Amino acid sequence: MLNNKEIKNQATKTKRNKVNPPKLMVQCDTLDQGTAAFMQWLSSEDKQSVKNPIILKEFANSKYCLIYDNILGHDVIVETQNGVPRCKNCGADDCGHVGFTICLEQKYDNDGTIFD
Repeated sequence: MLNNKEIKNQATKTKRNKVNPPKLMVQCDTLDQGTAAFMQWLSSEDKQSVKNPIILKEFANSKYCLIYDNILGHDVIVETQNGVPRCKNCGADDCGHVGFTICLEQKYDNDGTIFD
């Protein structure tokens, strides 16, 4: 049987030799998480980076937004009808995809562009 010192040494060896998996991104379930994803996307140098939870693929102001959700691993369409965005994937008007789209529309309305 191993004593406490041997167990501690064995645990230390295991920790040192272990490969840490990449940090998982949190799914964008709320408007606030969508806003955070937009801010991360906007401030990133590479807008197509997989490090961004959401990537913009296509945008038509006040009509629709086609985004790629890196967490879900597929495209998502958010349609805007009568000024209200609605996610076709989630079927909701308060998910992270909608939060991202609202921020995108506000930036376009204020700056006339979505890129700096």
